[in-house]
Amino acid sequence: MEEEVKELEQLKEAFHLAEKAHTAWLKGNTLDALAYYEEALEIFKDLGRLKEMANILEKIGDIYHLRQKFDQALKAYKACLDICENFEDEISTSIIAEKIVFAYKEQGAYEKMLPYLYRILEIAERCKDPHRAGRALVGIGDVYLRLGKKDTAKEAYSLALKIFKGMGAIEQTKLLEEHLRSLEEDASS
Repeated sequence: MEEEVKELEQLKEAFHLAEKAHTAWLKGNTLDALAYYEEALEIFKDLGRLKEMANILEKIGDIYHLRQKFDQALKAYKACLDICENFEDEISTSIIAEKIVFAYKEQGAYEKMLPYLYRILEIAERCKDPHRAGRALVGIGDVYLRLGKKDTAKEAYSLALKIFKGMGAIEQTKLLEEHLRSLEEDASS
């Protein structure tokens, strides 16, 4: 009984710290927010509260990303991703994978983006989310284009184009058609 009361007090303190962190974040005090989130994370970790840890890790990653400390952001996001994967929470996994992709993109580490883009695509296909699948394919195409693999890039873009056409997404369809046309013109000149 005493142990349960102690645990509840710790849990209450961790949520209070997370709330203080959120308030600091809203006020633009990212360093204070980070300190409070990290304190809360330690308590949640000690209590084995994985879902709360995942939420805090995502916020820590977001703050580091905002501060352009991409290595720290990636560390937090990857820890969060592991928890999401363990809970088989595919939507959260996909969201965090997207954040990892953006962090790697900021670093110019394009090749490192690919496993996460393919994971997003896999989840999108399983969840029947064509928009997310199309975006993942565009990302894959962008990476392969940067890596000088134009044919592979065009394949990814073409698949994305089919998806966006099928959805009736006029804007994305138009952009991809123009992009593919531009790649064809570059190849023939």
